[in-house]
Amino acid sequence: MSGEGYRVGVFTSPHLHSYCERIRINHQLITADELWSLINELRPAIRECEQAVGNPTEFEILTALAFTYFERQDIEIAVIETGMGGIYDSTNVVTPLVTAITNVGLDHLQYLGPTLEDVAYNKAGIIKPGVPMVYGDNDPVVHRVLSDTCSRQDSPLIMATNTVEITRVENNGLEGFVLDLLTPILAARGVRFPLPGSYQLENLATAMAILDQVHQGGFPINTSLAGSLSGLRWPGRMERIHQHPEVILDAAHNLHGAQGLARALEEIYPRRNRVLVIGILDDKDGPGIFKSLSAHTRLCILTRPEGNRADNWLRRYEQAQPAFPQVYLAEGIEQAVNRALEEVKASEYILITGSFMTLDRARRMFTQT
Repeated sequence: MSGEGYRVGVFTSPHLHSYCERIRINHQLITADELWSLINELRPAIRECEQAVGNPTEFEILTALAFTYFERQDIEIAVIETGMGGIYDSTNVVTPLVTAITNVGLDHLQYLGPTLEDVAYNKAGIIKPGVPMVYGDNDPVVHRVLSDTCSRQDSPLIMATNTVEITRVENNGLEGFVLDLLTPILAARGVRFPLPGSYQLENLATAMAILDQVHQGGFPINTSLAGSLSGLRWPGRMERIHQHPEVILDAAHNLHGAQGLARALEEIYPRRNRVLVIGILDDKDGPGIFKSLSAHTRLCILTRPEGNRADNWLRRYEQAQPAFPQVYLAEGIEQAVNRALEEVKASEYILITGSFMTLDRARRMFTQT
């Protein structure tokens, strides 16, 4: 949208290296000085909230910071990602032009579960009366929940897979794809799409369906998609950060992400072994994640993500043993990466994945960008 000349604010989470990554306008991150200035300015409101209803969460404070910043920067369009779920999420105070759910997995079950239907119902809380809803997947349980909610809200349900036609012209592995794209409103041929992994094509279909709705909602899209898509960059997602040996980084921090990562790597490197460095948080499905990544992993090195959400990281050792031929422990992330560099064979590659806290430290070892 920024390529169309619109002033677009984006609020996402989590971040890879800095909180500033969560709040940006037209690809420009909020500066640390601007962020601290807003925090200091909002302190009285935070204290007032503490006295009236209790301590706001970190995410609730960040949401307030983002919305305040966007208002003052006079943006025209805001892309707002929920933090967790939808019904009770702090971002759910907006009245959007379009809502979207890419997919629904079994994550954050202690808050949203215990079943997939429960999670879907919570995420469906973002659906607003009369506002179009884009769904990027086709799970029958999730579809039923979203369809029922949309019917009650008189909101059109748009299935991205039925609305957007994506044709693979070339698959260039970690360099991404060349695609032909067609929607009811937009069309482009021979587009270079640099994000690797088939799951990114599902995300692209969702984004294209959203753009159609934005166009119909009064924000015309006239510029060729080729230039905008070819410039996409997503640090920490199927990102090659070193060549010899090849080191790939991906923030597959839950079961759904690990499954998508495994499918993408099987497509790109169908017969190539790897050394896996992984650190996951205590509330994630360790056995499921390990099983998803077991194929072609010769050696797994378990490490500990930073923070108190990984206090029980050692219990992952027993969970990992059935999935991998060899499992090593290395509490420090740098220690784990260095061990991988020592162990990797010439024909193999290193995959570093798990929580964003793991990727932050590991990525800094190879790049400053």
